[in-house]
Formats: sequence, C-alpha cells, structure tokens
Amino acid sequence: MNHHRAIELQDRALALAAAGRVLSVAPSAVGNGRDLERGMPAWGALRLQPAAVATRHWSTLAHPDETAARALDIAVAELRRRCAEVGWHDGPVWLAVPASLPPQALGRLLGAAARLPLQIAGFIEASVASAAALGLDRPALALELGLHQMTAVALECGGQIARRQVLSSERGGLLELQEGWLGLLRRLCVRRTRFDPLHLASSEQQLFESLPRVAREATLAGQAHVTVEGSGARFELTVTRDQLAEAGRWLYQELLQLLHRLRPAGAPVALLLPQALLEWPGLRRALDELHGCELVGLAPGFAAAAASALTLPARTAGHTVPLLRRYVAQPVPACAALATRELLAQDPATPAITHLRCGERVVGLGREPLPIGRQGSEAPAIQLPEGMAGVSRHHCTLLQEGVTTVLIDHSRFGTFVNGERVRERVAVHAGDRIRIGEPGTELELLSLHPTSSSRDAPPSQS
Repeated sequence: MNHHRAIELQDRALALAAAGRVLSVAPSAVGNGRDLERGMPAWGALRLQPAAVATRHWSTLAHPDETAARALDIAVAELRRRCAEVGWHDGPVWLAVPASLPPQALGRLLGAAARLPLQIAGFIEASVASAAALGLDRPALALELGLHQMTAVALECGGQIARRQVLSSERGGLLELQEGWLGLLRRLCVRRTRFDPLHLASSEQQLFESLPRVAREATLAGQAHVTVEGSGARFELTVTRDQLAEAGRWLYQELLQLLHRLRPAGAPVALLLPQALLEWPGLRRALDELHGCELVGLAPGFAAAAASALTLPARTAGHTVPLLRRYVAQPVPACAALATRELLAQDPATPAITHLRCGERVVGLGREPLPIGRQGSEAPAIQLPEGMAGVSRHHCTLLQEGVTTVLIDHSRFGTFVNGERVRERVAVHAGDRIRIGEPGTELELLSLHPTSSSRDAPPSQS
C-alpha cells in the first residue's frame, strides 16, 4: 500500500498518524496567545484560565470576519507544534476532515499552507476514510462528536464509500455534556459537604479532569467515587450511573434524533461512533432502540489512521488539492484492530399490534389492510382531513403479513416511523409512532386486549 501521513482535524481528539498507526491524539484546547502561548496544549487550564484557552478555532475558520484570521493563527500554531512533537518537518500530509468543517475553512487552511511545515496533499472526509478502511458493505451512519457540536453523516457503502447526507446540531458537544455533569457533581457535593467545588478554579479543574474516569467507572460498576480537594480540606462523594445518565439524557436524545432522521426506517445500518461515547453512562442502553444495527466503536484517531493507510492519489504539481467525499473501499487490517464491532439487539419481542390510536380515536386492526390518507374508502380506513399539508390521498397502508405488521408508504411526501423515513415498506411494532404530514399528525400503534371484533372497538379499561 502507498502509506501516507495524515492528520484528523477533529477538535475533540486531533490526531496524527502514519502507515495506519496513531502517533498522537489530544483535544484541541490550546493557548490563544493571551496569558498562554498560542497553540500550546491547555486542556489542563480549561477551567483555571478559560479566557486564555481556545476551543472553537477550527469551527471559527469559516467565519467571514476578523475572527477567522485569529482562528487561523491559532490553528496553524497548533499544527506546527503537533507536527514538531512527532518529528514531521516536511513532506506531504493528508487531512481527514469532519463533515461539519465547510470548504471555506479548508480554503483558508490551504491559503496558510506556506506557514505549515508540511505540504497539504489533499482532504478526505473522516467518515469516508473510516468506512473505506473498514471495508463496510452495508449503509452506515457516522457520528462525529466535537467539543461544541455533533454531526451525523449518512454513507453509501459497498464497492465505493460515498457521503449521502449530513445533519449537524449546534448542541451536544462534549464540553456541553461535561458542563452538565459538573453541575450534577456540584449539587451532590454541596448537599453532602456544603463545599462548592466550582467556587475555586483549582477544585473545578480537578473535578473537570476526573470526568472521563468517573463516567467510565459509573458505566462499569454502577457508581463512581469522586474526591475533591479545596479550602485545605478533602471532600468525597459518590455518583451513580443513573444520575449521570439523567444529566446527559438531553444530549442522548439529540444524538438519537440525528441518527433517526438519517436512518431509513428500520434499516439495519452500521453505526460508526467514537469508542469514548460507549463509556458514557446510559448511552449504550439508549442505542438499543436502533435494534438490528451494527455498532462500530472507533478508537481515538481512527480516521487519521485510516487516511494514512489508504492508497490515496499522489498530488501532481499544478493540480488542485482534492477534497474526497467518496472513495473505494479498501479494508485495512491494522485499522480493523482499532475498532470494536457488535450487533445491537434484534427486533424486540413486542406484543402483537391490535389497535391504532389517531387523536382520540382508537381503531382496531384486523386481517384486512388498513389504508390511511385523505381519500375515503368503502372499506375501513383512517381518513385524514382535507387541507393537511404533506398528506396524500392514499398515503400509506398497514397490513398483516403472517405475524408481522407492515407499513407500506405510497406517498411522495413521506411517512415517518419513530422519526425515520420509510423507504417503501417497514415492519412496525407496538409502541411505534407514525408521523404523516408537515408539521404532521401522529398515530400510535398499540397492543391492547381485544374487547370487540369491530375495528372501532375502544380500548379496554382496567
């Protein structure tokens, strides 16, 4: 293989790799030139001197004002230092970039290439590089978690890996999650000891640096022990897995919403997630609702290792620098060793669907197909009002196929099950929610004890 050097521009874990091996990885929290030297590592000062630490310089590169110039100075200083640490002083390098980093940001980086110790040979999207090195043969969703945002990327996989769609959320970055965990630990500490660990910058930094260990310990053991020193005393407390999971629930919901919006309803896709997320209390359990999918945990720096091992094209003098959003699948054994793979639970063993709730109306399901839409029917049907946006006259149909209930979409507007768009047909289960129209009407599938053979039988009262 034609091995390269590669840098993964992920602010949560900026990584350098060569020949499929990760050389260094660290969060992109660096001095901004005020009190702390520009580009120098500053994760250990993030809560001590927050005004002196830059964490948004990569996402700010795309801004159309002077903030982009300042961000570029910080980014260049960080890259120069990181390259010097591993002995890179010249030669070409590929950059594995997150889908959230727009082309104008990459253009600014290219414009500053003369200030870098290396020549930029090209850009490849990190999710494409990762899926190509894994040789994925099924559709995939890749979650890119940054310090301040997260992005989900839908990939077509097979002989070629291609980016299909991208969704981003400005909420849900690692630092926002950790802020919630810090607030939880502060409340527990004040309640137990009357000491506020966020009152002192030193104790706040201690607590902040302990968060990865606390999360991992709580996930594995059900609880974690926390020690904080401040005001000449030592304070101890215990936090449970459920407490941390509840503090992060809003982010887990945001994450799942992105994945649901990109996944074709019920499709058994591969989910590419940073391994660090699987150590978050409660997240692994939340992911089980994506039953039938393969969960692929990627080690820190995985995209850099993948880009450094793929046979990427050599740059020719006078040619433009490429940005690759599709690439041929090239399984790399060294990269496979940096990933964990498991199959999430298959379709849950839910009770048979007996009824459909539409507003205040509960309709029983029989053996005959049940049409849903604006057009009435002589047969039993769910007729929605005229004038509803995004609803077809014959929108979709529920029918029984053996012991399975199937929803078939006939519309050009789309039918959504649990937030996922149906691609022609999908098996549904009791508890699933069907959304039709925009903003939409919601139908709920129920499993109730039958009280009548009539389709309009009311639910039984207990």
